[in-house]
Amino acid sequence: MASNSREEEAQKMLSQLQMKMIDIQTSLKKSTGQVDGLKREIQRSKLTDKEINTLKPETPMFSPVGRMFVLHTKAEIREQIEKKIKTCEDDIKKQEASKTYLEKQMRECETQFKERLAVAGGATGGKKSRS
Repeated sequence: MASNSREEEAQKMLSQLQMKMIDIQTSLKKSTGQVDGLKREIQRSKLTDKEINTLKPETPMFSPVGRMFVLHTKAEIREQIEKKIKTCEDDIKKQEASKTYLEKQMRECETQFKERLAVAGGATGGKKSRS
């Protein structure tokens, strides 16, 4: 009876670790998607900046603000684009740091999972788990 409760406790612990690993994997995928989106946004902004550079300085340029467009100078538009690129690059750095932390957590969870699995396997007398 005592070994039965130990088995249940071990199974519970393994399932908790497994759920934690799944959560971390989901977060990693989300973070990777956000980094990819930010990289695309940087490319788009650089391409827009390149095209704007080909225009004359006195060309009227508009930027979207909600449902309307506001007239700006070429310099103002380029400044907005540069700020957008800088913001995206900063966000990428934050996401990369987050990914590094999540990857470290994932490795720790995997190690714990393997240790618990080995302990659970040894406690059950070599029986296979019901995964």
